[in-house]
Amino acid sequence: MLSEVFAAGNHLFPEETGFLETSGFTPWDPQETPVLFSEQEPVFSISSSDNSTPLPKPSNEVVNVMEERKRRRKISNRESARRSRMRKQKHLEDMRSQLNRLKTENRALMNRLRAVNLHGKLVRHENQQLMSESVMLQQKLRDIRHALHLRQLHNQLLQSAWPCNNNVPMYNTYEQNPPSLIT
Repeated sequence: MLSEVFAAGNHLFPEETGFLETSGFTPWDPQETPVLFSEQEPVFSISSSDNSTPLPKPSNEVVNVMEERKRRRKISNRESARRSRMRKQKHLEDMRSQLNRLKTENRALMNRLRAVNLHGKLVRHENQQLMSESVMLQQKLRDIRHALHLRQLHNQLLQSAWPCNNNVPMYNTYEQNPPSLIT
């Protein structure tokens, strides 16, 4: 019955159609049909008691508006996805450049470490050489002191052995050309 009312162009509520059938009285002229809804607005049923009646199809304008919203949403989603991909790509590029920078810095530090290790090795070697030279020079110094001490003892013995020759210096070839203690 409701579909017949909509098909005939009479847009009445179901309660009003029952009133018309029982009383036969209409508050308006039968030639004038009251317009409760415009033809461009969709009519949707909200009541839960009348589930048997099909919902009327929305008009082309409403469909166009909905399609436009979907299209805008798709465009917005695509743009958001594009920005997200660009952010991800920029982040990836930043990470790659940081990786390259850190690799370069690591190589420089490794080269510095090798140079410091090599320098330390050279210093240790030079230190060993200097220690050996120091031991050798200390031994020579002991030998020289010992030789000087012996010479002094020798001179003292010569002077005390010949008490009469104390005033006359003795010139011998040994004293004029003493042997070299430093070799």
